[in-house]
Amino acid sequence: MVALMMAMSVNAQKILNDSGTPFEEGKFYVNAAWTGSTLSYSKSTDFQLGIGAKAGYFFMDNLMGLAVVDFNSSGNFDYMKTQLGVGARWYFDTVGIYVGGIAKYVYTREKNDVAIVAADQTTVFYEGHPSFNDFRPEINAGYTFFLNRNVTIEPEVYYEQSFKKNDYSGFGLRLGLSYYFNL
Repeated sequence: MVALMMAMSVNAQKILNDSGTPFEEGKFYVNAAWTGSTLSYSKSTDFQLGIGAKAGYFFMDNLMGLAVVDFNSSGNFDYMKTQLGVGARWYFDTVGIYVGGIAKYVYTREKNDVAIVAADQTTVFYEGHPSFNDFRPEINAGYTFFLNRNVTIEPEVYYEQSFKKNDYSGFGLRLGLSYYFNL
């Protein structure tokens, strides 16, 4: 049954795109992920929701360069992460399966309570907002499902590795709406 479904989706990709490949040199790409489309988990935070945008250009058939901007937060905004990055994505022919990598600069801000012991031995708590910068390369894999000739839904799994602290490394799932076009 799985093989039948895969064969049908491969056929659908070719029917919707009458050109040689939907991922051909010279095409542009934009992607928007709306609130709730990015779900991730790492040791440093619980589940997060986020929004993001990607833009890309196919330098050759099946190889796209990407630029990424992304914002993630925990539900009560105790943890916020802003990311900027560049990367590449390789598509496996016309079936829509891809793998990619992104080099990202990440600015993270956390809310936590900090305890200070006064001279009279009383403890005072105040809300702190430590922040830090990080380099987090990411690897990802996904599927491009064409709704029509240009519009796609792209589910994607990813893993990002923190160079600042291993607890900030994590995996996640994204779901985005994309548009492929020629100028």
